[in-house]
Amino acid sequence: MIDMKNALTLNYKFIILTLFCFCSIVLSAQNEYKLSSIKPGSKINYVIDFSHSIIMGLSETDFANYEKDWNKDKFSIITKFQKGINNKLDGLLNIGTYMDSPYTLMVTVKNISDVGNIFCDVTITDDNGQILFAVKNVNGGAEPPFLPGTKLAKIKIWASLTGRSLGGILKSEYLDQ
Repeated sequence: MIDMKNALTLNYKFIILTLFCFCSIVLSAQNEYKLSSIKPGSKINYVIDFSHSIIMGLSETDFANYEKDWNKDKFSIITKFQKGINNKLDGLLNIGTYMDSPYTLMVTVKNISDVGNIFCDVTITDDNGQILFAVKNVNGGAEPPFLPGTKLAKIKIWASLTGRSLGGILKSEYLDQ
């Protein structure tokens, strides 16, 4: 025979737990993306950090020692990434060096693969440090098994592709709100 008191208690616990989970999901979703607070055409400061990245199996310092042109070419890579973002955004938002902007797009490079694909985490924050947008593991897409060229040439190609990928994500998120 079923003990009705225990069955009701289990049902109540299940309902309360379900409501708690649902409310948590709804509240986190409400706080997660607030790109709509940024007006169309706004300038967003762009910062990219390679300091903790693994570049083709090496730390940035070791890669710079191995690839002597890294420090010289790094600016070109950063610029290609930025242009890739802006090409996809079509003026919806303007990403660049805007130190006085109340918004910052922070790209944290985690890994650059052997063929040069860039894997990164991205956040956009306001001047109060509130996260308006966050996405992990952005990259340039499927990698070919072999890509000809120097290591830096490969990274430059993927910088543009990864920037375009991020620009597409930002545009989609912005327009969907």
